[in-house]
Amino acid sequence: MTSASAPAPASGTRQAVRSFRPDIQALRALAVVSVLLYHLWPNRLTGGFVGVDVFFVISGYLITSHLIRERETTGRIALGRFWARRASRLLPASLLVLLATAMAVVVWVPQSLWRQFLGEITASALYVENWRLLFDSVDYLAAENSASPVQHFWTLSAEEQFYVMLPLLLVVAAWALRRFPWRAVMFAAIAVATVASFAYSVWLLQSAPGEAYFSTFSRAWEFGAGALLAFARPLLSARIGSVVAGAGVLAVLASVFLYTGSTPFPGAAAALPVLGTAAAIWAGGHSLLAPLGRFAPISFLGRVSYAIYLWHWPLIVVLPFVTGTPLTTAHKVAIVIASLTFAWLSTTYVEDVVRSSPRFLQGRRPRTIAAWSAAGMACVLVVSLGGTQLLRADEVQVHEVTEELVQELPACFGAAAWDPADASCGEGASDGVSSSDLADEAGVEIVPALGDIENDDGNVAECWAGPDVTELNMCSYGPRDAEVRIVAIGDSHNNAMLPAYREAARQLGWRIDVAGHAGCFWTDEDLELATDEQTASCGEWRDRVDHYVQSADGVDAFLVASRGGKVDASAERIDGMASAWQRRADTSVPVLALLDNPYFGETPVTCVSEDPATAAERCSLPQDVALLDDGKASAVERDPNARLIDLTGFYCRDGSCPAVIGDAVVYRDAHHLTGTYAATLGPFLARELEKAVG
Repeated sequence: MTSASAPAPASGTRQAVRSFRPDIQALRALAVVSVLLYHLWPNRLTGGFVGVDVFFVISGYLITSHLIRERETTGRIALGRFWARRASRLLPASLLVLLATAMAVVVWVPQSLWRQFLGEITASALYVENWRLLFDSVDYLAAENSASPVQHFWTLSAEEQFYVMLPLLLVVAAWALRRFPWRAVMFAAIAVATVASFAYSVWLLQSAPGEAYFSTFSRAWEFGAGALLAFARPLLSARIGSVVAGAGVLAVLASVFLYTGSTPFPGAAAALPVLGTAAAIWAGGHSLLAPLGRFAPISFLGRVSYAIYLWHWPLIVVLPFVTGTPLTTAHKVAIVIASLTFAWLSTTYVEDVVRSSPRFLQGRRPRTIAAWSAAGMACVLVVSLGGTQLLRADEVQVHEVTEELVQELPACFGAAAWDPADASCGEGASDGVSSSDLADEAGVEIVPALGDIENDDGNVAECWAGPDVTELNMCSYGPRDAEVRIVAIGDSHNNAMLPAYREAARQLGWRIDVAGHAGCFWTDEDLELATDEQTASCGEWRDRVDHYVQSADGVDAFLVASRGGKVDASAERIDGMASAWQRRADTSVPVLALLDNPYFGETPVTCVSEDPATAAERCSLPQDVALLDDGKASAVERDPNARLIDLTGFYCRDGSCPAVIGDAVVYRDAHHLTGTYAATLGPFLARELEKAVG
């Protein structure tokens, strides 16, 4: 959504009235309706996300038109005044929504999501949300974060950054090339930046699609397309203008209805809605869009489109937490009505009043507007950062209890609650830790701390290779000169078991070496990671694994652990593992294949945090749904010296796989074990290793 989505102020100057474009109001209405319906019914309007690109073009056109007029009338571009006008236009409504959303998160959202949600609210208040989402998109461990109620602020962040960069570019270019006509210099500077950004967007989409979607530099060309249009003369013929505008709108509608979430985007695909929008704007105010823009309902949608964009997404994300149920059709209709209502109220009584009233920001000096903007941001940050600090204070006590339990591994804690050799924990055995251990002494119902559960990860850097790393990083647990040495190789599910490996090595007196790679494991199967570079890195890492396995000496067993996936293993997966295992130098050295843990599809932590006391009963999946065939059993059958290690009995019982066992939360996301629960598996993994290796 763009800040240029509002009409000229009611109390604006003659220039503002003269520049008002009802046809652009119609485009704004089309864009915001596309985004709204897409977010509510993504399977119906599969390409509605291109409404954002429509807004980018409109914003680039209007802002550049304003800068050109200012240069013509004053002979310069006043950066301070320009940024002050943008702040007075954008910030009142956006900070109001952020403040309301932050309070809603603290009141209704489970604490397990506070860190992410409040962190994104902080990033949005500082207009860097797109960069936060970009880093999360390439962060292997953050890629499956829940959608936050301010995720849509990435567009406003990109836009604000454009508003900073564009006038700076024009000022610097005009100074460096001051001997040339200023209009030609401005056009050339924008044209070069636009072409470079488009080329970068196409290239980046192939190598890092997550970055391409959120990066300001890969999106700048969309603003640039509108900016270049500001130098063109509009079509004055109503007939020709209507044809051009109609073709442009059809191009936008085609992308709205034909594009899907699998369409590579932005890249070249974004050219269709971008050029369509540019064509509709170029057609001028005499095209068929002008009377549409004057039609009261469409004019209203165009006028409040910025506020609709701000309000609708927080309602979509937060409402299920309020009602305790997924969104229904009735809920979605209510969200549409609430979005329109809140949009009208905030536009009429906040946006228009703050920027148009002399009592507030109208006519104020840039320094004064900057001070008020900083104060508004501070109000949001007080809530978002304050909530995060409260969360951290609550977590300290839980962390202390968790560390003590992991060190002692008392009876009936975690996996021990389901120890088949110990019936003292009872049939249910989901609340095996006594109240004196947890509730009475510390008032803790379950561990680890839900608000920081994504960091309850036993992985360590020495044993880990990120998605772009090719080196075989390896760490060791247990005595260096142990009589038995095991090498564990795999992806993040292998390294999620590090606490279990560490405890097993301690109990057995063995040495366990661990090497893991994000999304990559020991197989001949063609693995595709998020980018071409990551896929290539995985291939090089596997070559290093092969070299190590073929040359390693003194290894008593290779343990393999990897994520099974969302569906049962294919023949290619089974063949890939069996084929790779055969290349070990001494095939008499056994391969120990660790069956994967269940896959929940989406994180069960949210369910757990709604009521930790009953989470063991409420938050579970049927075993036949959660526990899929990862192919290891079939691969083991093909290798006479391969053996299966099956810990399924510590994840699922009686056909059900709960998210809490023995007062320990099993998963930190949809499929990675918490370090706490993995540690409780250590003694039972030691039993299985001893059986397998002897």
